[in-house]
Amino acid sequence: MPDLLDWTSHQHQGILVGGACTLIYLVSYFFFGQQPTRKISGKAARAFQLRQAFDRIKKKQDVKPLIQDNVDSPEMLKVKQLWIYPIKSLRGCSVQQAMLTNEGFYHDRRFMLLKKSDDTSETLENMHIAKFASMSLFHPSISGEKLLVSYRSPGTEEPTGEVLELDLHPNTKGLETVDVNMHRSPTTGYNMGSKANEWFSSRFGFDVVLAFWGDNPRLALGNIPGKPYGYSPKPKSSLSQAISQIPLVGSLMQDEENDKIAFNDCAPYLVINQSSVDEVSSRLSEDTSMDLTKFRSNIVLSSPSLREWEEDYWASIEFPTLDARIILTGNCGRCASLNVDYNMGQPGKGKEGEILKLMQKDRRVDEGMKYSPIFGRYGFVSKGGEGKVVKVGDVCRIGERNESGTTFYWPGLSTGTR
Repeated sequence: MPDLLDWTSHQHQGILVGGACTLIYLVSYFFFGQQPTRKISGKAARAFQLRQAFDRIKKKQDVKPLIQDNVDSPEMLKVKQLWIYPIKSLRGCSVQQAMLTNEGFYHDRRFMLLKKSDDTSETLENMHIAKFASMSLFHPSISGEKLLVSYRSPGTEEPTGEVLELDLHPNTKGLETVDVNMHRSPTTGYNMGSKANEWFSSRFGFDVVLAFWGDNPRLALGNIPGKPYGYSPKPKSSLSQAISQIPLVGSLMQDEENDKIAFNDCAPYLVINQSSVDEVSSRLSEDTSMDLTKFRSNIVLSSPSLREWEEDYWASIEFPTLDARIILTGNCGRCASLNVDYNMGQPGKGKEGEILKLMQKDRRVDEGMKYSPIFGRYGFVSKGGEGKVVKVGDVCRIGERNESGTTFYWPGLSTGTR
């Protein structure tokens, strides 16, 4: 009898969802007719529009910065470097320009690797460079519509063996889905298939799966713009998910959504200060400088007047000509990934293997990450910023400053949460 009741309940729920969707669709049709929807309306339409926008950007050869004066002004900063990481935790790609999207720079962290369990359970483990140091031996690059991945044996500078070629926008129809749960924020990815999986597996020495994000959003669970400390969004109900796919209605619902990420850890963007990188370098031996790629940032800012650790108090950075902002909401607590020798794909030796320890003495400045040194600020693009293009050399400014440092919050990650 309980099984029958459960079945009946599910049937009623399905009828209610279907009926609500049909009603809303009919209302939107008769009220708004067949006029083309200007706003992004649903996952597929939005992905198509973003791809079109990015293709238009690629065709333009001019990548000069938008503003070239006032760089020495105390309030003005220059974009020194831009980085995207097509496959999470592998090497990054230095780019001259990058398009803003709500989930991060276009093409950033759209793929990730998962390790298959050694037993027969088919369990998949998220792969991060802090645990799998050999991930630093894989070098992605973008060529047209293709993502190329090369592998360099430890200590070498040239690719070893064949280069893996992947579609940047794979057709997910027919691909097996993969459940990905990162820091308690789940999403669904797509298994890229045997060719890619075997290529990576043969180099890691164990079985892995390459997953594609496929525009299935994850929730950012903390430090959301405009929300109080401790706020954590809840997953949508099946009814809300169905309604959000209806043209017009879905686009209106999306206006309120700024808490979505791809395979990023905790936020769409990570911004760092070159002066702080230099300060970390001063803690190493004289012949060694800090490899800023280990901080895995998206935007590196610099200015002659910029002091180290000033970014701890930044609340936003503004790109005046773009009419776009990145709202900085939380600090990035650091882990053992800083200690990896990227050239060898293993834990570093000497001071290179002690960077985390060297920072812990005075950079544990966030009660929300009480035992981790802080470096860099997490951020979200402001409303209306999606589709705008940031370029190396652009000048930006600090929008607002916090009077005191912010406190990191993410259930299960931040200090004192479960």
